[in-house]
Amino acid sequence: MSEKNRGRKNVEKRLIDSAAFLVSSVGPNQLTIRDIADHAGVNHAQIHHYFGGKKGLLVATYKQLAFEHVQQLERRDISPTNLGNEPLSSITDDYFKAIIRAVLDDQMYLVRVQIDSGLSMSRETLNQLTKLKNQTKPTSEMKSAIAIAMIVEFGLSAMEEYIDEVLEMTIKDKKVFMEYFYEVREHGINKVLGK
Repeated sequence: MSEKNRGRKNVEKRLIDSAAFLVSSVGPNQLTIRDIADHAGVNHAQIHHYFGGKKGLLVATYKQLAFEHVQQLERRDISPTNLGNEPLSSITDDYFKAIIRAVLDDQMYLVRVQIDSGLSMSRETLNQLTKLKNQTKPTSEMKSAIAIAMIVEFGLSAMEEYIDEVLEMTIKDKKVFMEYFYEVREHGINKVLGK
């Protein structure tokens, strides 16, 4: 790779990393090109040059967040029959918060990036569940089971600090809460699987 290409890739990576960090805290609507460029330590004109503007950078950022999310879950062997023993948002919190921000900002095109790129773990989990049940297409029960798991995961990512504060959760309280969380997250999927 030439020095010029290496330099370009480095700048692109810094911009995507900065956008990922910032979009999960302020959302796509409030995020400015200058915010991203300043955080990345580059000239804001490079966003236009490399990505065609803020929208192009956000698409690349959401695709990267989804890719990293998929990689992390695959490393942990997360599947419909093994959701693991930790909240998925603790694995890739920026991904969850960025998706929540896109939904709240009514920027659904950013949510579709993961689907259109084949990087939606929710869709993949639904497909795996469909195959496990020897179905040709997902049933309403399967979709509902995945939706419940998504709700509790995204809900925890968005509300954990609030819950801790309002309910004055102790370590013991949190332990019991997490046991309930895992049970609820897996309930629908286990029901579909006949467990």
